[in-house]
Parts: sequence; C-alpha cells; structure tokens
Amino acid sequence: MSSPARRTGLLPAGTRVVELGERFSTALAGHLLERLGAEVTRIVPAGEEAELDTLGPRLGDGARGPAAPAVWLRHGKTTVEIDVRAPESRAHLDGLLEGADVVLIAGTTASWAHRGLDLDDVRRSASAAVIGHVTAWGDEGARADLRANELVLQAAGGFLKLVGASDREPVRLGGHPLQATAGLLILDGVMIGLFHRRSTGQSTSFETSEFEAVAHVEWKIASVFQSGQPIDRRGEDGGGPTAARTRDGHFGLFFSPHHWSAMKEVLGDPRLDDPRFATSRSRAEHQAELTALFEQTTSQLSKKELYERAQARGIPAGYIATMTDLLESPQYRARHFFRRVDVDGVGVGLLPDAPWVVRTLDDSSEEDAA
Repeated sequence: MSSPARRTGLLPAGTRVVELGERFSTALAGHLLERLGAEVTRIVPAGEEAELDTLGPRLGDGARGPAAPAVWLRHGKTTVEIDVRAPESRAHLDGLLEGADVVLIAGTTASWAHRGLDLDDVRRSASAAVIGHVTAWGDEGARADLRANELVLQAAGGFLKLVGASDREPVRLGGHPLQATAGLLILDGVMIGLFHRRSTGQSTSFETSEFEAVAHVEWKIASVFQSGQPIDRRGEDGGGPTAARTRDGHFGLFFSPHHWSAMKEVLGDPRLDDPRFATSRSRAEHQAELTALFEQTTSQLSKKELYERAQARGIPAGYIATMTDLLESPQYRARHFFRRVDVDGVGVGLLPDAPWVVRTLDDSSEEDAA
C-alpha cells in the first residue's frame, strides 16, 4: 500500500489564499493551508525586506544564502510584488483579493496606511473571503507600533523567567514556538471561518496577535497568579531542567520533584542521597554540584540508553536530538515526514512536511484487509 498523502485536497478545489504582508505566524498558516490543497499567493510590498529573510540559519555557503525558514514556509506559494501606490499594481492586487477565499493580513492598520493601503478597501475588495488580521501586539494600544520577534515575545510573555539556571541569564526557547503557536491559531480561525461560510453563505473575519498566542500557551501562569499561588521561577523547582552530557551528545533531565526517587534509580549513584539534594529547594541551591554528579553517570551512557532507562520508570525526560538525529529518525522515515525539495543555488534538501497524515476511507479499507 502506498503511503497516505500529507498534502491533501481537503479544501475545495481552487481554494485561493492571499497573504498580504508576511509574519512568521501568517506564513506558517499559509504554508499549512497550501498543504491542505489551497493555492497561496504572497503579496510582497515593493522595496521592503521581509521578516523571514532576516532569520537564520542560512542555507548554502556563506552568510548570504537563503534563510531556511523562508525556504520552508514559502515553498509551493506564488509570490507577487506589489507597489500599492501604482495604479496598475493596485488593480492587480484588487483582482487577487476579489478572487480570494482567504486573506491573511500581516501588520497593523496604521502600517498599511503608511504604505498607502486602506485595509477597509481590502475588506471591501475581498468581501467574499474569510479575513484574518494578524499583528504582533494588537491593532491599537500602547504597544501596537512596536516591533516584535520571537525573543521579544518570549520576554514579554514571561517565558524567560522559566528557562535556564537561576544564577545565570535567561535562556530563549529555540526555534519559533510562540509565533508557530500563533500560526496554528490563525489556521483555526481560517478553518472555522470557511466552515461558517460553507454553512451559511456568509463571509467572516477575525483578529488576533502573536502576543495573544503567548497568553494562550502559558495560560497556567495567569491562572496561578490570579488564584494567589506562588509561581515557580527559573531554578526554583529543583527538578531541572538540566542538560547533561552523554557519551554521544546531551540529555534533557526534565523531571518533576515527585520523580526524584525514580531519577536516583536511573542514575544509580548513592551520592545523590546526600542531604543537600533531599528537597526541591536544596537541589536548586546546589544545582551545579548536582549536574556534575549527574554527568559522572550520564557521560558513560548513550542518549538512547539513558532515554530507555528513564522511560521504563515513567520519567518525562528525553535526549536532545541533533538535526542528524531528526533526519535519520526511523519514526520520521516510516511516517514520510520529510520531503525532498530543490533549493535554487543550494541543491536538494529536506523540508518538514505537513504535521498530519490524512487517510481516505479507501486507505482504511486496504489497511483493514491487510
């Protein structure tokens, strides 16, 4: 049986999506809509540098190669450069908007007005479309005009209070988890809007911001704060996170206080019974010494050996995968998670495909028969 498709035709044939401007979040939502079968057109304001083009890592040799996030999130899309002040370009834009089923607007009303484009005119031109308006901080208010990136969002949302050693500087979470979460929430809004349009014949619109996605991810902090309970900050839980060296890399010792006894069993070092490590707070106070003891054991083991030991005892810990680990993962390979692409000026590479596998009834029948 052939593997089920990750790019599907679940959206109606000929579904057209217009990305007006680009943020990481809107680009991800557009990318996922493309994998659902939509035709996606990026509208690039003439003469502007796009956010994705400033992000690393760079592909190929040297610092001037294409940005990897841009290659990934733009693959399969059509790009059109528009000068909104030029009549011919504006007419082209209006035509694309009139034929759109979905329009994703990135940036504030004021920023588009500065470019010469009234978003009310956009909404009138795209009157039949589901419109998602996405900003960094909201379309108005004290922060509306501030720039934002993943680091700023993590800092503003309190994430930098949660990660890293308490006696060191904060540590940023890798990648773009908050902006990616915003992209998934945008996809939710689009799909709800398309369902509503199909059910009622009425178009709809929604607004959100990447900062609102931060609150969506870490709602627990707000709930704990409002209920008057103490908030654990970096290093205060005494259970990690600790990245310990192994024979072939690093292992993330992420465990909660009630897993401490099981973790001692995994490591098998009687010195961990020292009173200095008896409580969460004392372990936090002696974090450097604790990590040194951890590594005397973990440095003798491979990442996967340590993972299997922790997994057998129900400890939520795992090894820190390198890119090679991910690309060679038997699980990802079995599920056809990566797809091959040809990058201009660089060569053939692999991109993460859609984060789903869609099976038709025929696929299920074949599988049942097997």
